Amino acid sequence: MKIASSLILLLALITASSASPKPNIILIISDDHGHSDYGFMGNERVKTPNLDRMASQSQLYTRGYATPVCSPSLASLLTGKLPHQHGITGNDLAPARTPSHSKAKNSRDPLAQRLLENSLMLPKALTEAGYLTFQSGKLWNVTYKDIGFTHGMTDTAGRHGDAGLEIGRKGMKPMFDFIDHAKSQDQPFFIWYAPFLPHTPHNPPQKLLNHYAGKGPTPAAEKYHAMVEWFDQTCGELNQKLADSKLTENTVILYLADNGWDATNGQNTTRSKLSPYELGIRTPMFVAWPGKLTPQRDDETLASIIDFAPTILKLAGAPAPADLPGLDLLDHDAMTARKSIFVESYTHDIQDLTNPKKSLMAQIVISGWSKLIIPGDVPSDRPHARTPGEIQLFDLKSDPLETTNIAPQNPDEVARLHAIQDREWKLR
Repeated sequence: MKIASSLILLLALITASSASPKPNIILIISDDHGHSDYGFMGNERVKTPNLDRMASQSQLYTRGYATPVCSPSLASLLTGKLPHQHGITGNDLAPARTPSHSKAKNSRDPLAQRLLENSLMLPKALTEAGYLTFQSGKLWNVTYKDIGFTHGMTDTAGRHGDAGLEIGRKGMKPMFDFIDHAKSQDQPFFIWYAPFLPHTPHNPPQKLLNHYAGKGPTPAAEKYHAMVEWFDQTCGELNQKLADSKLTENTVILYLADNGWDATNGQNTTRSKLSPYELGIRTPMFVAWPGKLTPQRDDETLASIIDFAPTILKLAGAPAPADLPGLDLLDHDAMTARKSIFVESYTHDIQDLTNPKKSLMAQIVISGWSKLIIPGDVPSDRPHARTPGEIQLFDLKSDPLETTNIAPQNPDEVARLHAIQDREWKLR
């Protein structure tokens, strides 16, 4: 018995010592970034060599979809749910909000309270799984401590992210100091890198702007392109830090943009941010792990922002709540088996935290290459409203810029997609 017990203990020790350490995980989120504004997406004007290299080493989905405004998108990353599930359906509470919003439990901001009521808070789950966790960049209505980060830059709750917004624009030192600290503690780390880039103000360094001056469709577009390159440079600095620290081989990098932008004009337009159209909701998404993942580019499969939480939890060996609707981005069989995804377009300001439909401008269902946009109840004269005037159906394969509404000629396809969307809304 003693010999058997000793053998079992020895085998357990050998297994533990040979097991791979948990990977470091970095989530990069660019801000107001058009889905075609990367070299790897075919743009020959804007320069993104660092993102291009990362994408070439990744499981890349070029047909990824997010919510078309930032706070709901970030909440989806934190909770793994769509906005009507997690309750954050805009950036701010509307001035004429309902009385139920006037007070929150324990005097907490009502948006923060609603966010924290969800079953998952990603940084908290990773901290509990043994990770050191660091927040930088954008974060709405909460501090880094509120949602379970061990370290961070946003220590005052409010709009955008307070001091966290200095990352990238004012250098990368806070993040690099954290990496050094985590390495000294011999602990795996998770980094939330959500810089205010290429978001306005479009004030790139003159050296970068010179790359585009006189070459864009408009001066505003030239500034925006320079901002995209600035963001790309910060990603290169991060990769170099990992290489210098000998952490590249055990670090997974995930990427997406929080919502889109119109590069043609270099500014927000009625078909970009806040809108249900491709310029507002589409983004490439990738998971890069050099030497560990076989690179694969997928231009067909639909990916969603709700897929990031389950992917990260699985990478970290952390349990996932049973109510998460997303998939593991690295389970390509499961991803390709999914035929439809859903997007929700809401107003900038939330009308009623308890009733998402009061802020809903449009529901979107994409099945294969068919895309249906169903108008919501928000009147078109509400500030920042992008409510479509009618049901719209597009064939994204032949009409990627959604120039022709084919709903009148295809009532059966409209009915099919509408039924899929209705089931999804009621199911969740």
